[in-house]
Amino acid sequence: GSFPVCKLRGDVHTHHNSILQAIAVTSEGLECFGGQGYMEDTGLPVFLRDAQVLTIWEGTTNILSLDILRSLVKSQGKVLDAFFSSAQAKLEAAVSLSELKPSVETVQSALHKLGRFIQKTGSKDQAGMQLAARDFAYTLARIYGGVLLLEYATRPSASATDTVAAQRWCHQELCPIDREEKNGSYNTEAAFLDLSLVYDGSPVLKGKL
Repeated sequence: GSFPVCKLRGDVHTHHNSILQAIAVTSEGLECFGGQGYMEDTGLPVFLRDAQVLTIWEGTTNILSLDILRSLVKSQGKVLDAFFSSAQAKLEAAVSLSELKPSVETVQSALHKLGRFIQKTGSKDQAGMQLAARDFAYTLARIYGGVLLLEYATRPSASATDTVAAQRWCHQELCPIDREEKNGSYNTEAAFLDLSLVYDGSPVLKGKL
């Protein structure tokens, strides 16, 4: 049904475009005020705390990432079909605009890389998909964020800043899951090394807790 599709889009939007961007933007804004931005009486620290707490009560990064994987399984992959179809449909108007075409091509390239990763890993390696869950969520969010900004920039009433916002969003790495997969980040050895980096010297890995 449509519920897994809505669930996927909701998790993607909440996960990156709302929560993580809110934290990053608020932190930069506070820094702009220097030491004054750190003072409680300015009200700025409240904004940062309010942004940070979203990762707790709106769902932690890991939980939302695994929730996205559950949506894929529940829908037997249909939510991804809807994701790709929606993205391509929204890009159609933007590709005809010369100032947006390079950004559209960047997003389409990211979609292609994502599709290639899913074909290679998605149906064969559930453990690998769980290891990649965070980067998978980031990839979905960054790509769809670019799609929506490009769609917004194609409106007849769109401003120059709408165009620049879309272009700048698409300048970032839109498909981190492709880069990390090529770096071997999702195999068992890499997972063990990640664990060692976190717990090196801790009695946890030695079974003392």
